[in-house]
Amino acid sequence: MIQITNVHQRLTFSFFIIFLFASFIPKPSLPLLVSSPTTHSIPKHAMHLSITEMDFKEKNDNTEIQISHKIFIDDLEKALRKNYPMAFYKEKPNISTPTQHKDAQKYTYYYLRKTVEVKINSKKEDINYIGWEFEDGVVWVYGTIAKQTSKEKESIFIKNMILMDLFDDQRNMIYLYKYDSENTKTKEFLNFTLENRTQSVSF
Repeated sequence: MIQITNVHQRLTFSFFIIFLFASFIPKPSLPLLVSSPTTHSIPKHAMHLSITEMDFKEKNDNTEIQISHKIFIDDLEKALRKNYPMAFYKEKPNISTPTQHKDAQKYTYYYLRKTVEVKINSKKEDINYIGWEFEDGVVWVYGTIAKQTSKEKESIFIKNMILMDLFDDQRNMIYLYKYDSENTKTKEFLNFTLENRTQSVSF
């Protein structure tokens, strides 16, 4: 049984639970409008975690994979400053604030393309990032993959190294959902760590 002995630990644990279960709250359908920067207060957290959802939406011969990454803003800003020091030498990213760097969103997309890779039946698929929005110290980053619908299960290879260049204890969770033409739902869960940065699944 987990023992939580002080106020800081209780707040950290509570925020982790909220962060984890908030991933099941329905999000706006893609595409979406990009949120305007707002003032925010980022909760301190001891757990390093990101959540990604991949929804396979089938429509006749075409399938759109809707991708949503949920990342702590302060961790993402650290990653941007480490990976793109020249871009953020004079100005910090300041994501979701009135002083947000003009290129923060662009470099976030660069970073995610660098750390996330998807292959379907050994073919690398490009993620088209289309927007982001903010809530309570975290950012949702949205992207899509367009592909042909397959009637058979496919081999899905995923690399997820989000923030692993910063934290040895980083954990990245991916939830995969598939809806066929009759709206029947199939789901899969993948868990990524520094020692387990890539996974394959028949889906």
